[in-house]
Amino acid sequence: MINQEIINIQEKLFQVKRKFPEHRINLEKGDIADLKLFFHCDTIFKAQGLIWFVNEIKTIEYEELR
Repeated sequence: MINQEIINIQEKLFQVKRKFPEHRINLEKGDIADLKLFFHCDTIFKAQGLIWFVNEIKTIEYEELR
């Protein structure tokens, strides 16, 4: 089984795809959309000295049928 890291930010869940130290990725140069495409993610965070490449886990609202 693959160990997947899940983080909770502002009541939303995200699956961590990759994370790198800030000094390894130059966000000033290039396009964020290209990074999202390359790392197959929908969101990029910068926190705790790291760049986080994550996918939001969508919540589904439902009503149980009987």
